[in-house]
Amino acid sequence: MTKKFLPWVIGGVLLLSLVACNLETVTPPPTQAPPTVVVPSQTLPPAPSPTVLVTELVTAPIKSNNAQNLVLSQRAAVRNIQDIVWAQDGTTLSVSTQNSDSDGNQVFGVSVLSADDLTTRSMSTSVGNRIAAVAPDGHTAAIIDKDLKAFSLVDTGMSGTTLGSKITDYAIGNISFSPDLRYVAVTKQESWEVVLYDFTTLEEVRVLSGFETAAPVFDARFDFSPQWIVWLARGTLQLQEVETGRMNGAFYHEDFVSGYTLSPDGMILASSAAKTVNGAFAPAITLWDTTSSSEIKTLVMNEPVYALQFSPDEKLLAVATGKDLQIWDAAGGNLLTTLSGHSDIILQIAFSPDQHTIATAGLDNQLYLWQIIE
Repeated sequence: MTKKFLPWVIGGVLLLSLVACNLETVTPPPTQAPPTVVVPSQTLPPAPSPTVLVTELVTAPIKSNNAQNLVLSQRAAVRNIQDIVWAQDGTTLSVSTQNSDSDGNQVFGVSVLSADDLTTRSMSTSVGNRIAAVAPDGHTAAIIDKDLKAFSLVDTGMSGTTLGSKITDYAIGNISFSPDLRYVAVTKQESWEVVLYDFTTLEEVRVLSGFETAAPVFDARFDFSPQWIVWLARGTLQLQEVETGRMNGAFYHEDFVSGYTLSPDGMILASSAAKTVNGAFAPAITLWDTTSSSEIKTLVMNEPVYALQFSPDEKLLAVATGKDLQIWDAAGGNLLTTLSGHSDIILQIAFSPDQHTIATAGLDNQLYLWQIIE
C-alpha cells in the first residue's frame, strides 16, 4: 500500500464546490459552514467518465483458485489519481486527484463513485489546501491548510460538513487514518514525530517518536493494520506499536523502497525494492515476518513495483508491476495470474472490503475495476 472543497477556512481561503452526477452545485446549510467562494466551473476537474464493460454482473470473491478468471468489468477516465479508498460497506470508492486550474493553482479533489457503475455520487474540490487522505469510512477527508499549520476533517458527501479542525504549533508533513477509525496520525515535517489525535474529538492522544536513521524520513503512517505506524526512510522500514510506542526491528533494503503494505492482521510486511537475487540486482518484493523482523521469501519482479496490497483475507497479494496487475499467492509465493489493460504504469491498487473487486489506477488516467464474473 503502499497505499490520497470543502467548507473550511483556517489561515487561508478555501474554494469549495460539491458536484453530484449532473454537476449541480450543492450549498451546505449556513450554520455548518464558514463563508466560501464558489469555484469557477473551468477550475473543476471533469467528473469521471465511466464505461461498463460487463453487464448483469454476478461477482464472486477473489480466491487463489479463481484469480485466473479475473476480467476488466468497468473503467472510468479520471485525471491524475493520487489514491483510491473503498468505503467500509463496499458501496462506494473515493478517488483522490490533484490537478491545476487555468491560473496554475493546485486543485485537489475527491470523487465518491458508485461501486456498481462508477457514476459520480459527489465531487469535492479544494484550491490550495491539500486533501491529504480519505478515511476508511470512504467519506471523511483530512485537509491540510496551505500554511501547513492546521488541518480539518470534512465529510465529502453532499453536505460538505466540517467535522472538526485543529491548529498546530508545527508544520504538518502528512496525515493518515487508522483502519479502525480510532486515530488520525499527523506527521511533523521538521521532526521525526507522529501526533495521534482521537478521530472523533481531535483531542491529542499521544506522540510517537524513536525512529532512528541517518537518512531523511520520507513518511510515517498507518497502513492496513491498526496496530502499527510504518516509518520509511529511503531503504529502511520500521514498525512502531501504536498503543505502547515500542519500536519493532527495522527492515533494511539494498535500494530505495518504492512501495510497501501490511497484512490486515499486521503479521506480514511486503516491501518493494531492488535487491541482489542469484547474483543479479533485480526488482523484487520481500515478505517479512513483523514479529521477528526476519525475511520470509522474495518474489522476483520484471519491473519496479510502486503499488501492492494484501487481500482482506490476507491470502493474496496484488502487485502492480509496470502496466500489469499480478495476483500472487501470499503464503506459497506463487504467481496466480497477470492482467493487462493499462497503457501506462499502475500506481494504485485497492481491494474492496468483500474481496469481490480490485481497483487499479495509474499514469494513463484510467480507473479500472477487476472482478470474477459468474
